[in-house]
Amino acid sequence: MTATYQKRGLKFLYPENWKLTDEADTDLPCSISLETPDGGALWAVHLYEIDSDPDEILKTTLATLQETYPDLEITPCQTDFAAANGTAVEALFYCLDFLIRARLQVIPNREYQLLFWFQAEDREFDKLELIFQALATSVLQG
Repeated sequence: MTATYQKRGLKFLYPENWKLTDEADTDLPCSISLETPDGGALWAVHLYEIDSDPDEILKTTLATLQETYPDLEITPCQTDFAAANGTAVEALFYCLDFLIRARLQVIPNREYQLLFWFQAEDREFDKLELIFQALATSVLQG
């Protein structure tokens, strides 16, 4: 079954058994995140002012991630979903004994610069990627 999120001009569908964390009532930047039932994967959308620089958003986010995970490996990648072509980055890092893959991409909508964050253990990422993309597409079309 699916649940619907609708707040702050965003509307999207998500799996009802995923744990929702909603910071949309706070000042920008803020985030809405979803975690799989087992806690092994994370999908998030971070909202920034529409006039924010997308490259600066990515640069700042990656710098913060690198402070926590000094072994962070960053690779540019191309994505193509929801008619929102653009450059994204993939980051690999170790958390405990797990190799984690995160994909980050900034896409503007009518009101915000949206930073999408897809994250899962590397060996599970490909299985979850279509769900992550469907969630982001739902946000962009909502």
